[in-house]
Amino acid sequence: MKEHLRDHVYTTTDKKMNKLQMLLGGSCFDFVTSASLQVTGSSAAETIKRQYALIIFGDNGRRTIIKKVFGRVVIDTLGKVGDDIHTTVIFDDDGEGYGKLKKNISDKLKSILKDTSKFTNNLFPTLEENNGSLILNHPKGGGVFEVRLLTVPGSLEEQVVRKCIEVKCPNNSKILENGSHHALDSLAMNYCDGDKEKLIRATSALLKDEVWVTDIVDQITS
Repeated sequence: MKEHLRDHVYTTTDKKMNKLQMLLGGSCFDFVTSASLQVTGSSAAETIKRQYALIIFGDNGRRTIIKKVFGRVVIDTLGKVGDDIHTTVIFDDDGEGYGKLKKNISDKLKSILKDTSKFTNNLFPTLEENNGSLILNHPKGGGVFEVRLLTVPGSLEEQVVRKCIEVKCPNNSKILENGSHHALDSLAMNYCDGDKEKLIRATSALLKDEVWVTDIVDQITS
């Protein structure tokens, strides 16, 4: 993402929802929630609103994003922020499939919109699907909240492990027999002094030509 968007990427690692809510309370930009990516970055909120086109928010799991992040972000922005918020969500599919993951998101959004404690006076937002995106509209007008889902085949850990084996030890495919997490630990110990983050960062750069990666880049930059 940084290669394609240069310096217009902002990332968070502290997982503080109030910080995310603050960042979403201003200008119009694409916002990516990702259950896989966590890297370091910092900047004043106003600078972020003016200069950044993309936010990556790490949360340690898609369940947290679906159950907690969506609700708070939608409630804090829909009908209150005049700008359109285009949200691209990137999840590991973990073998569940795109359809099931998208339905999970849709079901959560529907439950949020029916929450009478959040939306009152019969001003309930509506949910529609257009070109694969889920779009929330508030009856008072203003900006819309759009959600697009993109997925990592299997998991980011699995993709990193397979690429690392391909490059570092192509004759050692047995390392995957105990699963990608165990393989990641072993590869990190063998090639990065046990530093898994270093291994993931180095290997991720080698994934940039994978079809699923170029698809994500195309969707984000289009």
